[in-house]
Amino acid sequence: MPVEVTDEVRPDVVSIPHGWGHDVDGVRTKVATAHAGVSSNLVADETLLDALSGTVVRNGIPVEVAPA
Repeated sequence: MPVEVTDEVRPDVVSIPHGWGHDVDGVRTKVATAHAGVSSNLVADETLLDALSGTVVRNGIPVEVAPA
């Protein structure tokens, strides 16, 4: 996904606006496809579970940023 470096976000924090990610081939939802955006679910580790609830972690996802 495109990256912008700014001093408006705390150091060591990456902010990903929630997008639906419905721009994948075969998706048949017109409204979501028209407003797809990047989905943070694509970078989430489905094996990383929240200890208290046992659900998949969808916030506070560890990431690494490197030049392309």
